[in-house]
Amino acid sequence: MHEETDTHLLHRFAANRAPEAFAEIVRRHIGLVYGVALRRLNGDTHSAEDITQQVFSDLARKARIVAAESELAGWLFTSSRYAAAKFVRTEQRRREREQEASRMTALQDSPEPAPVNWEILRPIMDEALEQLGAQDRAAILLRFYEGRSYGEVASRLALTDSGARMRVDRALDKLQVQLARRGLGSSVVALAAALAEHAAVAAPAGLATTVTGTALAVAGTGGVASLILTLMSTNKLAIGTGVMIAALGASGFAIQQQERVELQARVAQLEGESADLARLRSDVAQLSREAAEVAAMKNDDGVLADLDAQAALLGGRLNRAVIRAENARAARPRLSDSLDQAPSPKTQARPEYPTSLRNFGIEGEVTVSLVVDKDGVARDVAVEKSSRPEFEAPAVEAVRQWTFNPGKKGGRAVNTRITVPIRFAVSSKTPATVEVKGATVFPK
Repeated sequence: MHEETDTHLLHRFAANRAPEAFAEIVRRHIGLVYGVALRRLNGDTHSAEDITQQVFSDLARKARIVAAESELAGWLFTSSRYAAAKFVRTEQRRREREQEASRMTALQDSPEPAPVNWEILRPIMDEALEQLGAQDRAAILLRFYEGRSYGEVASRLALTDSGARMRVDRALDKLQVQLARRGLGSSVVALAAALAEHAAVAAPAGLATTVTGTALAVAGTGGVASLILTLMSTNKLAIGTGVMIAALGASGFAIQQQERVELQARVAQLEGESADLARLRSDVAQLSREAAEVAAMKNDDGVLADLDAQAALLGGRLNRAVIRAENARAARPRLSDSLDQAPSPKTQARPEYPTSLRNFGIEGEVTVSLVVDKDGVARDVAVEKSSRPEFEAPAVEAVRQWTFNPGKKGGRAVNTRITVPIRFAVSSKTPATVEVKGATVFPK
């Protein structure tokens, strides 16, 4: 029985969401992806596992598109390279360049080509591989990085066994030329021996199972839940239950009238957390400086792709930091000792996301002030503040349609003024949605 091809497995997964098909793809190629990430990150095993998870999650989402590619190993190799580049800092790159220049100078001063030293070869091997043609690169990856026999290489590349040997030999010749241009002289035989000994990297035990489960969950879950799962798997964020409920757009407001002394103690605790907000602002400023530094280096064509990827990572971190700061500020309660029971919503209409902002992925928040009268009707709805004026009209129009259980004082329904923060967020995994944050409402 012939082994099922990568293309067939991808088509079957894309059509039927067959988990066993995707698990087989992960089993075949996880060593390649993990090895590329590990080399790119200079042996950082934890980050290499994150990159491996990210690449296969991306493959699960794009299975139908990737299935049209000529060779999956090449796609995984390139994707792993770009994903790993996001974790490379500017200072690390500068130090590596200085070290590489020193090593190359030493090699160029030698009268004879030095034997292949994998520690010297490793940092630039992936870059040299990327300069090869697609078929040559696939031959090297299959033969040495995945440890395939010549018969398996022939089957994957639609060649005869002798044709596969010739393809691998020619690819080694071209790779040796690429390395020689970088000052690493060696014979093709020595290069092949070094690749056979060091290129294949075994992924940690259990990583394939974890990667498969998470990738299938990401591919089969839409909306904000998918975004949260991706963030948790790639960044290892510890997200509290309350924050997750807000991010999933869970509506409804939770409020209990407490003794004034308990509220004062809570306010004091929140004020004590201002130091954390100060550190967060410092982190945001640092991210901004790093983003500016990356932008200034974009004239270097040789690292343009890496810099674009790093800029996207920094932008995402900056956006998440700002949202966390806004959520922390919105969660501060305002004291009131005038009500027995605060208003709570009965029905909530969702605001309409402005098309022009949704298409460009622009997000924002509007804080709406209103009076809940004794009949539970929203009155005097007005914008208290907003991040963009385009969000104001949809937010006000939606809140005017809300109904409430009115606030009570002395057992009687009374008019109560409240504020409601409404978050407009565009998910990167699904069509645009409006996220109405379930923030606690306190009477003013």
